[in-house]
Amino acid sequence: LETTGGDIGRISPVVSRIAREHSVDLRQVTGTGRDGRITKKDVLAYVDARSAQPAAPAVEELPAWERPGTGDLFKPTDDIPLTTGETRPAPVAPAPVGAEDQLVPHPRLRKLIAEHMVASIRTSPHVTTVMEADLTAVVAHRAAQRAEFAAKGVSLTFTPYFIQAVVAALKAVPQVNAVYRDDGLLLKRRYHIGMATAVPDGLVVPVIHDADDLSLLGLARKVNDLAGRARSGKLAPDEIQGSTFTVTNHGTGGSLFATPIINQPNVGILGVGAIQKRAIVISRGHPVEPSGEDYIAVRPMAYLSFTFDHRVL
Repeated sequence: LETTGGDIGRISPVVSRIAREHSVDLRQVTGTGRDGRITKKDVLAYVDARSAQPAAPAVEELPAWERPGTGDLFKPTDDIPLTTGETRPAPVAPAPVGAEDQLVPHPRLRKLIAEHMVASIRTSPHVTTVMEADLTAVVAHRAAQRAEFAAKGVSLTFTPYFIQAVVAALKAVPQVNAVYRDDGLLLKRRYHIGMATAVPDGLVVPVIHDADDLSLLGLARKVNDLAGRARSGKLAPDEIQGSTFTVTNHGTGGSLFATPIINQPNVGILGVGAIQKRAIVISRGHPVEPSGEDYIAVRPMAYLSFTFDHRVL
């Protein structure tokens, strides 16, 4: 149902509820929806802008990826200003190249990825936990929907399902949709999911902004679009920035499980392993104790590895 709010037009129940929770006068909010209607994003943006922000720390106190001019994943860390008293380690003298050996220069993208991965390990204490997921329902749903999606020009992969599951998990555990700061944990209200995508020289992470606003069809269409343009090098700068959590589907290469490295400044990343049929014990009784109702079944299974910043969880 929608209500009419005086001179502010029609207001959805969701917008009205958020406004009440945050004591927002909707007459002060500029609507960006159709015909100037106020949307959920408009209210949340107003709340963010209104909230008192802590004093901005000095540049030298900021983590490397938050310092001015460092928002680009592909910006060399040599361009990042050092903190007071900080020095960069002296480069290690390269080992001599033998007559029988060949030195293959690193592509620029690979060098930048290496720098950011090393910086992430130095920044966050990484912990990885691995769970096994029974994907019977997902596989069946995908098989039933693939033709319908294909008729709309969309290839339905498993990635949209995992992104939907991640968004639900982040809503249940908001500490993971966050940024760690010395003065506290900055919880993010919006869900911008990065999806690691292999490209010829390495890996890029296009971002699905506001993933919670998209249906399965919308997510599948977005995954197709971003992955395709990532491989052809046609992503815009804002399409590789702003993620609040990342998913990496390393299983496409047959890998069963991995220990992915956090994409800073996220505090978590989910690795999805290859989906394989495996024989598992199905228990209708106690999960551990023997039961006469236990039986063995062949199910599509995958290992999910969740790496998180141990300062947060």
